[in-house]
Amino acid sequence: MAKLDITSIHLTRVSIPLTMVHAGSMYVIEKTERTVIELRLENGVTGLGETWGTPDAYALAQRFAKDWLGKDALDRFALREVLGKSTYDNRFGRNGLAALAGLDLAAWDAVARSLKMSLAELIGARKRESIDVVSTLPAAILPRAVSRKELTDHLDVLANTKLVVQFALDQQRKSGFRSFKLKSAAYSPEWDWKLLNELREAMPQARIRFDPNANYGAATATELCRRLDSLGLEFFEDPTGELEGIARLKAAVKTPVATNMWVVKDEHLVPAIRRQAVDVVLGDLFMWGGIDAWRRMARVAHAYGLKPALHSVYETGIATVANLHLASALPEVEYPNDSGLHFLSSDVLAEPQEVKDGAMRLPAGPGLGVTLDLTKLEKVTLESAEIRG
Repeated sequence: MAKLDITSIHLTRVSIPLTMVHAGSMYVIEKTERTVIELRLENGVTGLGETWGTPDAYALAQRFAKDWLGKDALDRFALREVLGKSTYDNRFGRNGLAALAGLDLAAWDAVARSLKMSLAELIGARKRESIDVVSTLPAAILPRAVSRKELTDHLDVLANTKLVVQFALDQQRKSGFRSFKLKSAAYSPEWDWKLLNELREAMPQARIRFDPNANYGAATATELCRRLDSLGLEFFEDPTGELEGIARLKAAVKTPVATNMWVVKDEHLVPAIRRQAVDVVLGDLFMWGGIDAWRRMARVAHAYGLKPALHSVYETGIATVANLHLASALPEVEYPNDSGLHFLSSDVLAEPQEVKDGAMRLPAGPGLGVTLDLTKLEKVTLESAEIRG
């Protein structure tokens, strides 16, 4: 087909309040910041993308966008050269990979729309219309963002675990969730042990993930996970730090072990496979650097007996729907998708992306199958930039 040259890219950095306070071992937050991307082709078609909304990621997305003007959206290798010729040449780190991934998603969407195909079909095939999704559970239920000291004081009162259990049951009643991820503050093994036992008792059939974000030491994490082994959790996600620590923990437990922190690029796959360090590679589209990289990871991981799954934080409907298309297209993906969209107070899409019976449906139509609501976007905008030739 004819070239699909890129003529302009519009970037909008947004801030969207959450409907709850996210408390975990890494941060306590009440909002999410993202960068929304609109990439326009010479044929008049516009594709949508999204990436992190930090100032650094936003600045790099602008820098890369300038280099993309006039290039063919079909030329995957030429577009990726903004990072360098190889991983070794990438001097932009994780922010660079995230910025590239957001632009990359917009290019895929624009190409799929031009070809009148859904994004899933362009990636591989549209095999599933409904994808189960996971509801995050904060480490504690708080009325506002608090200091670490205030959080640990709350966790010292073990009776407060019942608030998280009630929150989970509310999500189950509201949207039919069957899968949950508990974000641990990695402060009190006794809190986590008690809370996870109570969650299992309250929801005996639910799939439950436990994620301390690698902030427990290896010995503490191993002892705790051994105690939790009988609960039949879906997996322990980054229960401790570094690949070696995770590998030692995995050898000591029956429950599967997952990571989205220690296997985040191609070079990490071989040592993880050789060391039998994890069972699940919970890949983040933005940490891996785009659809090509994520698809390659999934196929390599699966070939060596690992299971790929889709990681997500508090993303708008754009990235959430992109993850649905990936899960639909790739048969290697068996686990439910992470998703935080249902905790955003508003979205930027015209079409509501709802969770029903614990699942989300793929939108119909070409590309992502969604449209940007400019009025909604304007209400949450922090800053914007138009990149033109």
